[in-house]
Amino acid sequence: MIVLTKSERRALLVVALILVISGVVQWSRPHAVRVKQFDYTLQDSLFKILSADTVSPAAKAAAPAEKPKSKKRKKKRAKQLLKPHSIDINKAGASELERLPYIGPKTARAIIEYRQANGPFKSVDELDNVKRIGPKTIERIKPYIYLTFPKKPDGKTDSGKFNGK
Repeated sequence: MIVLTKSERRALLVVALILVISGVVQWSRPHAVRVKQFDYTLQDSLFKILSADTVSPAAKAAAPAEKPKSKKRKKKRAKQLLKPHSIDINKAGASELERLPYIGPKTARAIIEYRQANGPFKSVDELDNVKRIGPKTIERIKPYIYLTFPKKPDGKTDSGKFNGK
């Protein structure tokens, strides 16, 4: 049998009493949300689309310019939205390659230099041989790139587009 001091028994009694009271309260009045929540994301996106067309160029020019948060931070370039399989890595130039996520000017230049030195890419996984590109980057850009193979000497192309899957 466990022997408890007077203060330990009192503390144990208080904890047990709190548990019993909270159980009775939950049993008698269970918590229920009676207010219906509404998701406004669709309306917000429609508002942004519609309001972009209604704002006049004069109003945009009159709007105060936003102050940069910090001069020390580099400005991030806004990447244009890409469609799946929209960039051919065997033909794309540096500016087109820079539109890919996690590909900057140096990496785009490295892709072009590798392509010039070793010929066209035969698979998407061959990008792993390019400096500054690793497996994670390849997985991130794979949905946006595809390959076209160069023409053979007989004038025919290989299988056409290849998305690397």
